[in-house]
Amino acid sequence: MNGKERVLATISRQPTDRTPLDCMLYQRQFVEMLAADYGSRDQFLDEFNIDIFAGFVPYPNQFGRKFDVKELAGLSLEDPRDPKWVNHRDWNYDFAGVNVAEAVAMYGDKRMIRAHLWGIVEGTSTFLGIENCWLNLGQSPDLMMAWFDRYADWLCGLVDNCVDAGVDMFTLSDDWGSNNTMLFSPRMWRRMIRPYAERVVKHAISRGKPVMLHSDGYIMQIMDDIVEMGFALVHPMQESAGMDPQQIKQQYGDKFVIYGALDVVDGLYAFQGQALHDYITKRFEIYAPGGGFIFCTGHFVQPDVPPERLIFAYRLANELAQRYGKQ
Repeated sequence: MNGKERVLATISRQPTDRTPLDCMLYQRQFVEMLAADYGSRDQFLDEFNIDIFAGFVPYPNQFGRKFDVKELAGLSLEDPRDPKWVNHRDWNYDFAGVNVAEAVAMYGDKRMIRAHLWGIVEGTSTFLGIENCWLNLGQSPDLMMAWFDRYADWLCGLVDNCVDAGVDMFTLSDDWGSNNTMLFSPRMWRRMIRPYAERVVKHAISRGKPVMLHSDGYIMQIMDDIVEMGFALVHPMQESAGMDPQQIKQQYGDKFVIYGALDVVDGLYAFQGQALHDYITKRFEIYAPGGGFIFCTGHFVQPDVPPERLIFAYRLANELAQRYGKQ
């Protein structure tokens, strides 16, 4: 099996030769450290059998300024089917990712290519700013939902663009959780956010592509909703925010693919040696039996993590992936 075949089999709950692996190597300073101490990112991806690679689209706000919520109704969004969205190269200085077209060209023959899209709240925050985005959810709900309606349709057009470019799956990145609770009430989320996020998910599914939710924080209050919306994978299951691995596996292990398990701060940065070995092994023991699991870092690996620690982690992950294969 190649990476694409392995991931698709995992999503469809078919037998695989091993647990799929991913690693988010998209932070420039860490990638440079890795190159100096070990070798290139390509070398790491090949040696440690990474099955997935992300292609990124730029932030939807390409206007060079922030907006007031009252301006959103008159804002003319650029055509989401324009090739520029899948060919963008003007990234921030600390970003080491590639665009969608480059990801497909570089790895599409052997790895699962996932297009990273900015979700309903995260995308909107690029127009309003994070603080004003949260503020206006409470103060101007009608204006916000009118905008979400337009933005969801825009994202559906971007889905079409990425599908035509050759991607295999999508990430809808939209942080909904905080520590031990959500960033907003489940009632507000169900009224103001779910309908628009669900529209995008359903459209991607209609194009034959599975969708992964990336949401930091505690989101247990809406896990049943996430299943109903059609998400095939959920990332990262942030334990430090209160997400319990045993509960997640028992209640949802047969409903979506659990994607993650290696917290960058509370796992990879906090532990080394035997402690890191035990941390990773325990999470494989919980998540891997029966399949439906992809081992991955919870976020981009940051430059305060020594490269040798990541190498240690993925050498072990490869051993454990083989142990839990064919389940």
